[in-house]
Amino acid sequence: MTNVTIRGIDDDTYLKFSAEATLRGMSIGDLATQAMRSLIEQNKGPIYRIGNMDHLTITRNDLESIDGTVIISNIDRLEFEPDVDWAVIKDHIQMIENVDRMSIPRTVSKFQILTRVKNVERIESV
Repeated sequence: MTNVTIRGIDDDTYLKFSAEATLRGMSIGDLATQAMRSLIEQNKGPIYRIGNMDHLTITRNDLESIDGTVIISNIDRLEFEPDVDWAVIKDHIQMIENVDRMSIPRTVSKFQILTRVKNVERIESV
């Protein structure tokens, strides 16, 4: 493990971060490591933007064929094929925003998908 001194952290932010570590029963170092890992995992390769379409159907192969993550936006009807599961969504979709209707496989929880959406009017399991 590396010992690090970080200068210039806002006092209020540090106090809140410290309190969060205490609430989780973790050291500040462990929580900082977790936060850093999370940030690194978000930035896996390039980010592609797909959008401004009436209808889009996405398969597992579509998502696995790219070398980064996708932001999907401005789609009237978005459908995921049954072969798409949460692991593939989590690894390849950064955000889904401004979608009127979205259909997800029954194997994907609505709560899981809600962690990736913004401004989606309707989500249905099929």
